[in-house]
Formats: sequence, C-alpha cells, structure tokens
Amino acid sequence: MSGYSKRERGLAASYAFIAGFVDSIGFLFLGGVFLSFMSGNTTRAATSLVSADWDLAVLASSCLILFLVGVMQGALVRRLARRWVPLHWVRDVVIANMDILFVISSVLILMDQPRIGIMFASLGIGAMNSIFERDGEVDIALTYMTGTLVKMGQRFIDTFFGGAHSKWLQHFVMWASLSAGAITGALAYRAVGVHAILIATGLCLLLTGLVEVVRLHGRRRGVVRVHEDVEPR
Repeated sequence: MSGYSKRERGLAASYAFIAGFVDSIGFLFLGGVFLSFMSGNTTRAATSLVSADWDLAVLASSCLILFLVGVMQGALVRRLARRWVPLHWVRDVVIANMDILFVISSVLILMDQPRIGIMFASLGIGAMNSIFERDGEVDIALTYMTGTLVKMGQRFIDTFFGGAHSKWLQHFVMWASLSAGAITGALAYRAVGVHAILIATGLCLLLTGLVEVVRLHGRRRGVVRVHEDVEPR
C-alpha cells in the first residue's frame, strides 16, 4: 500500500467494508457459499463433490466462475479505458463499471429474482479488484484478506527489526474494514433479508459520488493525484 495517499487508503478500506458487507449477505442467503472468498468456495465445491452434494457443488462453482468472470470483465474495462480515456479517469471508469454490476444485481432482486441477483453480485465483487492496480497486478487487495493477513504478520515482525509500525497497521485496517463490513452485512440481512444488497449498492454509489466531489475539489485547487499501472497500452 506504499505510495498511496491517506485518502486513497481510506477509499480502499471503504471498498473492503463493502466487500465484507456483500460477502456476508451472500453467505447467509446461499447457505454457506461465498461471493468473495473463492478459496472457501473451492473447498466447498470439492468437498461437496466428494459427498455427492451436487446442488451445493454447482452453487459454489457457479459463484466461483461468476467471480472470475467479474475479475476478467473489470480487467478488460480497465485496459480499454487506458486506451480511450485520460489516465486520471481510468479508475473512475472501473468504479462506474462495478457500480453498474451492483445496480443490475439490485434490480434482479427487486424483480423477485433473489438467487440470481445475489450470485450476480459476485461479478461486482470480482470487478472491484481492478480498482487499485499497478503494473498489471492488483496493488491493494479489496475482497480477499489471506494475503493481507500474511503481510500484516510479516510487517509486524519487521517492527522488531527497525520496520515502521504504520506498515502492519495499514494491513490491519484493511482486514478490520472487511470484518466490520461482514458484521454490518449480517445485521442488515437480519433486518431486511436479501434486500440488504440494495444497501450495498447505495453505499457504492454514495462512495462514487464522494470520490467525484473530492476529485472536482482537487482539480479546482490544481491538485490531481493519480496512481495507475504503467503497463504498455
């Protein structure tokens, strides 16, 4: 997470919160299948195959495939955006693409297609991973925390050898944000059921609006910070 401003790290933590929020709703609605945690879905699909629970195996595999399609779709949108829009708008295009996917998920739920709508949210979660990318690789993991916990543990040990405390704390904030989102998502699901996805969509749109307000304010002051990958177009 080095090289990013506090605002950008705050934005990343906000999206991690939303990822946890959505994953929690999907887990509860689908009976133990994830929208974001694909290691868990891989294990779930494998064990279900062994136990001949075909419905669960298909469900877990479907969410995994939809997540992967979302990742590829988000990566495609980002690379096309790098060709056709100014560099400082690339991230905005990726975010808008993710917002559209979550809006579609919400519309499907409102059309009384909750199972399809929830699973469609995996596309949005997958696309979210292209928001912070550099050199063609994900620079800040927003929807999965295994690697984040590994880095947090490593950076914590580094503090005993002269490393900065801020390094491991940055990773802790990401994990804590996703955890807080999962708790909030579970509470929202208890209150309104599957329609809690609409809350997640609203949070995405609100966050997008805040990003644009900050951007416009920065442009008026003559300050525009952009961290983009530098891969060849």
